[in-house]
Amino acid sequence: MSSSIATTNAPTWETQKENAAPLERGRNVATLGVRQPDVKDLKKKITHYDTLIRPSENPDVTEMEGDPLGNWLSYIKFYQNTFPANTRESFLIMERCVRALVKMKQYSNDDRFVSVCAKYADKTKEPGAIFKYLHQQKIGSRAAIFWIAWAFVAEKDNDFPFAEQIFKKGLSKKAEPQQMLKLRHKQFQRRMSRHWLNSSETNDQLND
Repeated sequence: MSSSIATTNAPTWETQKENAAPLERGRNVATLGVRQPDVKDLKKKITHYDTLIRPSENPDVTEMEGDPLGNWLSYIKFYQNTFPANTRESFLIMERCVRALVKMKQYSNDDRFVSVCAKYADKTKEPGAIFKYLHQQKIGSRAAIFWIAWAFVAEKDNDFPFAEQIFKKGLSKKAEPQQMLKLRHKQFQRRMSRHWLNSSETNDQLND
């Protein structure tokens, strides 16, 4: 499945294109000017969502019928649209989602869940450590977005050899969609070529 949740701020790895900046996403325009629900109604909705997701947080539950992830995605979307300024709570809900579903094999390569995991990692202090943990849990091995997001983290940390390894690993796993992964890999290699060329020119100037 390839759908993903809407977020207030999309991580750079998701929106990045060659020579393009990430898009900033604010509150849904359709909701502007609409009377906001009262506190009691909001609490009722939050309780409703919490009731839906709570069973999946049982540490002994490793498989569930239906689509518990769908409930999490609805809750995340509801919270981000209703409380766009409360990024801390949105982060904690995503963290709960990752903790609850990482143990369920039915979501290991579900693009929707992999996307939540990547967005959660993107908001932590050590995203690289989160990706390593997810990899150990066999999350996203066949999902291109997992390898793209992880490689971006390594590139941002200037660990270019590791980023290259990540891309190659994803390609060897035949992660889908392959074309997207190959494209992002080529874009990375072009950036690296420019990087090393610029570094070489700088060194030449210093040696003059």
